[in-house]
Amino acid sequence: MNLFDFAKRQDRSFTVVKGGVSAVALKWPGQTQRGLRIEPGTVFKLTGAHEFTALRVRPDLPGWLGTAVGDGKARLKVQLKPKRHPAIELCAISFKNEHDRIPIELCWPMVAESLSAFDLVFTVDGSAGLELAVGPQINLRDKVRPLAKGRGVEVGPGLNPAILPSDDIDVHYVEATHPSEWQALYKKQKTAASQIPGPVLERYRVGSAVTLEEFEPESLDFIFSNHVFEHLPNPIQVLHNWLGVLKPGGAIIGVTPNPLYSFDCRQPVTTLAEARKEQDDGGHNISRAKYERWCRWTTPEATPESLKARNYSIHVNFFSPVTFADTAEYLKRKKLVSGFAVNDVPNNKDFAFALIKR
Repeated sequence: MNLFDFAKRQDRSFTVVKGGVSAVALKWPGQTQRGLRIEPGTVFKLTGAHEFTALRVRPDLPGWLGTAVGDGKARLKVQLKPKRHPAIELCAISFKNEHDRIPIELCWPMVAESLSAFDLVFTVDGSAGLELAVGPQINLRDKVRPLAKGRGVEVGPGLNPAILPSDDIDVHYVEATHPSEWQALYKKQKTAASQIPGPVLERYRVGSAVTLEEFEPESLDFIFSNHVFEHLPNPIQVLHNWLGVLKPGGAIIGVTPNPLYSFDCRQPVTTLAEARKEQDDGGHNISRAKYERWCRWTTPEATPESLKARNYSIHVNFFSPVTFADTAEYLKRKKLVSGFAVNDVPNNKDFAFALIKR
């Protein structure tokens, strides 16, 4: 579980009963970690934790590390609290030295009362606070940027393109409308096109992120998407379309949310079989079923009608790193790509990917 993200965005399940919890970058020797800084005497809980997709498989080693903060000792207790049964202890670990980095091990019980609805309750007691790391702080965009060379496109960059023009990068940006229209369209001052430097603004083009039909076949060296792919219906067909405008050896690269560890943490993961059926059905329209799925698992306070009225862009596919790799492998078997890579970081809210056109 990505406790850092739960606390940072104040997920609807996250409640501090007493004390204090902060989502912070932990400056540990050798590497900065994403994590929590927890005051002594703190109790917080995750309500309805049984809904989290990451807990469909109960991890004894969730990838967390703990260390004491300040003088004295800290003790972390994690309990599973079924709805109608007494709490079950998953771990009770003491931390005596702020230089120690102790892995957290959870002991999930295989008893009937633990197999239905439950909360998770975290208690930190003792005279010292606790730093609880969930994984290293890594910029996954930097992992794939080296593949953005030559002539290419970044789809849906908004106000903050990740790929900038340079001596060896000739990049254009594709949006559904030109940035000059955003302020009036979205009624937000922060969307003013004046925030984009002139030499970058002139590279924006109006077009379809789904088809990229405004580009000639086999004319591009790369296509980059940063938290855009998850918004595009019929994802396999989208990849087909993108491959069509790439030169042989060209790259599709990007970063997309990991539903196990992002605000989509309750969403069922999109499988290759689901994506193939969507391709067989055809089209790129967002169905009502997609809106209903988003509302059920991600924003239950919304309705399909309220989202459409706001012109809100929902996520329509929810690949995990594994199922995205399954999809890339399928394209490789179809001889559309020659190779691919998926890069994941423990408990990170997104993952990076790269596919090379055959």
